Amino acid sequence: MKNIIFIRVDSSTKVGYGHFIRCMALADTLQKNFEINFISRSLEGSLISNIEKKGFSIFRFHSNSEKINEKNDAQKTISFLNKHGNQKSILIIDNYELSKKWETYVKPFVYKLIVIDDLPNRSHNCDLLIDQNLHTRVNGLYKGLIPSNCIKLIGPKFSMIRKEFRIIRKLVKPRRFPIKKILVSFGGSDTENQTLVVLNSIVKINMKINVDVVVGEANRCKKIIKNFCKKNKNFTYHEQIDNIADLMLSSDLSIGSSGSTTWERCILGLPAIVSISSNDQRDIANSLSQKKCIINLGDVKKLKEANYINAITNLKKNDLRDMSKNSMSLVDGNGTQRILKHILLIAK
Repeated sequence: MKNIIFIRVDSSTKVGYGHFIRCMALADTLQKNFEINFISRSLEGSLISNIEKKGFSIFRFHSNSEKINEKNDAQKTISFLNKHGNQKSILIIDNYELSKKWETYVKPFVYKLIVIDDLPNRSHNCDLLIDQNLHTRVNGLYKGLIPSNCIKLIGPKFSMIRKEFRIIRKLVKPRRFPIKKILVSFGGSDTENQTLVVLNSIVKINMKINVDVVVGEANRCKKIIKNFCKKNKNFTYHEQIDNIADLMLSSDLSIGSSGSTTWERCILGLPAIVSISSNDQRDIANSLSQKKCIINLGDVKKLKEANYINAITNLKKNDLRDMSKNSMSLVDGNGTQRILKHILLIAK
């Protein structure tokens, strides 16, 4: 009987790409021991084509709305499980919109159910829970929210990092002054359009710095950003790229949101000035700030050019080196291997 894993994850302009990217990183490791099948909704700006390029099977269903009807979603998922799975099938879910209710619908149709989450205030009906984030409070995390026999894998040592980052890690050196290159990246969609705010800030500082600007396909202001980069010779525009690891390696400082790329920055020791664009990022940013891995500017909606200008110009001589070393000590890149070992144990 084949070992089969189904991964239920979505990506879109509104959902973002972080859930999808970490699931792809995990799938890359799991495929050595399991047949991998993705289950995704076809949404605006989704990255479903990337699943096909990697050679994984994809079962998709169409949805007219970003909002999920949980019962309907569960029934469609169960249909795929019954048709393409077997008695040993494992299901991994990474989706804030799917609750314990959804999990309870689907659980009888799989051998084991695994949840990837970042929000320790949600209930789950699962056998294994993965939370790769650093939390300000660890004791009692998920207490009363998951079954008593559920295995918990919590913290950055379980970070789901893509293979290219693990390879490049060997080339990393702690960053030092002067700042010659800045990477600006606010994730797939950047709904608050912070990219432009930061670019204008860097121009006003009037330092001789090269800037790599990375935007996602879903960024609605990408044409304006592209034109900005054309007019400013030290700014290079990149859209929906596969080589962000190379850009991180060659940068001295990153400016962006505290989403899932946080752990990719950490493994490559890239110091960062970050903003918080959603509630699930708040605890990550606060805890990383306490560990002196990043400079946390707080809520993205409250930030103006002056905030970024002050953050960059107030950096002290050893700040880059310290942030770089502290970040690298948190993430070693072996998170997906650790997760694989636990999944193999529960799959027996």
